[in-house]
Amino acid sequence: MTTPSSRTFTHAAILLGVGLFALGGASLIAPLRTLERWIVKRVAVAIDPVDTIVDGQGSQEVPWTRRLAVPPATPPPVRMLTIDEDPERWFSASPLAPVDHATIFARLADVGHKTLGVGHLMAWDEPQPLAMDALRQQLDRFDGAVIALPLARGAAPEPVAAPFLRWSINAKDAKGDVASLPQVNRISIPNAELGGQKTLAGFSLLENEKDPGDGTQPLLAQWGDRVIFSFPLAVEIAGQGLKPEDVLVDVGHEVRLGRDGQVIPIDGFGRGPVAKDIQTVEAPAMRLIYEKNSLPALALPLITRDVRTGLPAAEKAWSDGLAGNVQALRQAQRFQPAVPLPRPDTLMELALMLGMVFFGTWATCQRNVAWRAITALMLAGIGAQLLYLFASRQNLWLPPLAILSPGVTAFGLAFVRKRQSAVTTTAVIPVTTAPIDRVIEVSSEVVRPAPQPVYLPQPVEHEPWPEEVPAVAEDVEEPLKPARKVGKKAAKKAPTKTAAKKAAKKAPAKKAAKKAAPRKAGPTDEAGPESAAGDDEAAP
Repeated sequence: MTTPSSRTFTHAAILLGVGLFALGGASLIAPLRTLERWIVKRVAVAIDPVDTIVDGQGSQEVPWTRRLAVPPATPPPVRMLTIDEDPERWFSASPLAPVDHATIFARLADVGHKTLGVGHLMAWDEPQPLAMDALRQQLDRFDGAVIALPLARGAAPEPVAAPFLRWSINAKDAKGDVASLPQVNRISIPNAELGGQKTLAGFSLLENEKDPGDGTQPLLAQWGDRVIFSFPLAVEIAGQGLKPEDVLVDVGHEVRLGRDGQVIPIDGFGRGPVAKDIQTVEAPAMRLIYEKNSLPALALPLITRDVRTGLPAAEKAWSDGLAGNVQALRQAQRFQPAVPLPRPDTLMELALMLGMVFFGTWATCQRNVAWRAITALMLAGIGAQLLYLFASRQNLWLPPLAILSPGVTAFGLAFVRKRQSAVTTTAVIPVTTAPIDRVIEVSSEVVRPAPQPVYLPQPVEHEPWPEEVPAVAEDVEEPLKPARKVGKKAAKKAPTKTAAKKAAKKAPAKKAAKKAAPRKAGPTDEAGPESAAGDDEAAP
């Protein structure tokens, strides 16, 4: 570990800033709050491996809440009231007239039904006004009478029909990509009955949408700025006594029926599951005429459906699959009431976060990059262990990002290299002849000179050795001497003519004669004429 430096204090400031921001601001920013909710859910599932829903904001004022899944229970069979051709003529007309429908609804209200799902289409070309008023009055006797209407998308959009407007939510209140839902703007049957002042509606068929054929059913559609429900979903919402505002829609994820109701998974197009191999309890509508107190009210709503043989193929397929669509919603997962997940005291959270920041700063001070990364990962692991231990042992749920961010940030800083700056030394060179007036900066950086060409030495021609001119007496004829020895003596003793003359004067004639005695001729004696010429020049 190095001594504290500006780099160390910079890393400490970064870690502290990230930790404080995560501690106080993560619950206020939607993406960070979603990330924290995901982490809390993972910890909750690790403690109790049961399907869990985590709600709340994760702040001190609005902490997280947890809802555990209830073991699935098999709902009772779907009760259906069938509308047929009335072969025994218990009603006034076939198909049923408005007055016949008014009679059916009156009998059901008399036996205590509060919620009714009218799954067959009610439409007449020229209905009787009094019969229509009677029908609407009977529908208003129910707390929730939901009718099924087919929808389409046309070139000329129409305002949202009244029963759909009552039983829908604003598109802004739904999460996810609402634009990916099926788009509709009108009722496909022009003379369809819309019910009374309290009547609700859900769509049956979407004429512009093809059947995906993957065992799913459309649950949501968009009409203008409203998100409307399918008929099975609308009946289920009314049967639980909920309001549209209680329904939480997250396109691509789920539809939640209130805080304690079912959670129905949906895809990005608003389609949900379909139940198969279900049981139903069906009773013909004529039973209400010839049998008193028939079909008493139960906890689950009663639903009517059309079983006539002359129905179009699309309507008949939808009517045959209605029971499976309804049962799939009733079988959806339910959850227990919400339980709060409290946070520790603010001072405790701050102390833990500061401790993590201190160790994160220490981790970034290691010399080796590998040790810095390993230490940072160990710090992140310690933070994860603190989250789990506090939640499992003390039921205290620390803010995840504030505890994990020092380790994660330190891991990122571990790979930041220290900036290498060139070291410059200053040398002062004194000058003896003038005062020092400048400082020469000498860099410690080694500068390699450019390669220079290498020249080989040229052979040097040596001049011949000068020949020594012996001193000869005036009357004595001196014999020739070897050229090499004469030259050496001349170079040593008589480098100049003046020195040679002085040597000749001092040497006696006899000694010169003895030195000039004849000897055997060698190879060097062949330079006769040249040596003679030299002797003549050397004589005084």
